[in-house]
Amino acid sequence: MTDFFSINNVLVEIWGYKMSVVEFLGTITGLVAVLLATQSNIWSWPVGIVNFILSFLLFYQVSLYSDMFLQIYYFITGIYGWIYWYGKKEGEQTPITYLTTRGRIVHSSLIVVGTIGIGYFMSHIHQLFPIAFPKPAAYPYPDSFVAVMSILANWMLAQRRIENWILWIVVDAICTVMYSLKGIQFFSFEYFIFLLMGIYGLVNWIKIYNKTSVNLQPKEAL
Repeated sequence: MTDFFSINNVLVEIWGYKMSVVEFLGTITGLVAVLLATQSNIWSWPVGIVNFILSFLLFYQVSLYSDMFLQIYYFITGIYGWIYWYGKKEGEQTPITYLTTRGRIVHSSLIVVGTIGIGYFMSHIHQLFPIAFPKPAAYPYPDSFVAVMSILANWMLAQRRIENWILWIVVDAICTVMYSLKGIQFFSFEYFIFLLMGIYGLVNWIKIYNKTSVNLQPKEAL
């Protein structure tokens, strides 16, 4: 970990809270990426990729390992989403749709199974890999729940499924509390803003769907 991206590298102190450079940059890029996503703007993907790298560095330092590994997935799907959206010409963009009933059942099952499995692994990661992870994972099960929900939400965002915003709203509410407890207050505030953006994104995408896809039936894909 370089000194520049260390959480001890303080950029500014606000009301007694010392904000690091990595937390500041992560907060700004995250807010911009989500704001662009609510507008269904392709630039949300490259900005998001920068945010994923910064978040990876931050979460490792505060022992939120599930969130840390989640950034690797975000990075990969961020590239996929960028290419997927970019490859569509205007007027040929993948339409905004809802998940099918089957898709909702499958995604709900994945959330339960994934949270239990990953949470158990993360609760023992410091014992399995003590050199790489000297500290126990913080909040392994809530953090794993957030990770699984985020993976599915990000995939649905790339596929332009309206339900992605419902998952993001739940994730953002949990992260607002969890990050505050871990002492990264600006990330906590950022996720509160994300929560509001998620609500806006849900409303906005439903409006877009109603305007452009009134007679469009959801595909059978998950």
